Amino acid sequence: MTTSGRRRGDADDPNDGVLVRRALEGDRGAFETLVRRYQRLVFRIVGGFLRNPADVEEVAQDVFVRAFLALRRFRPDAPFAPWIAQIATRASYDILRRRRRRAELAWEDLSAAERHAAEELAEGLKPGDQTAARDLAERALARLPPKDRQALMLADAHGFTAGEVGQAMGCSALAVRLRLHRARRAMRRAVEGLLAGEKHQGSGQER
Repeated sequence: MTTSGRRRGDADDPNDGVLVRRALEGDRGAFETLVRRYQRLVFRIVGGFLRNPADVEEVAQDVFVRAFLALRRFRPDAPFAPWIAQIATRASYDILRRRRRRAELAWEDLSAAERHAAEELAEGLKPGDQTAARDLAERALARLPPKDRQALMLADAHGFTAGEVGQAMGCSALAVRLRLHRARRAMRRAVEGLLAGEKHQGSGQER
């Protein structure tokens, strides 16, 4: 995984543990380096939970504030990426719990390309339009429970190992693998449900 690869460092490119130590000693530039190093990861994680760019910006900033306040609890020999990912996920959960909204996915909301990709996926084919397939996956992903969504995002979108996902989520690697299996099955069912709804809608129009 590339986002947690800063284990060795030198004076010009210090590793995460060195930067954390310097930040705790009062070096503001050290923490700013950590922010630059991991802001893309944080924005992608938060953006997977929230759609409004302003909300993503606000929560991402909150993540780094939380991280700074919690630096003394960071273990210097541990990878920084799963640690900051856990904070990003918790911050996203907080705003989702306050809103208590659940995304809806309906056949009529899909573009023609997304509908075609759904039909190809249901038939076990690799979609020809990868952009449409990715958009469809994002719609289906939004329907999953937050923890299932997080596991898929960290594993599939960010390349975390099961162990790293477990560290970010506070569970075992085995629990992560089970959650990933369940989440992927739920996404397939979401696509199948779309197709079933479309067929039902079509049969109703024929009457």
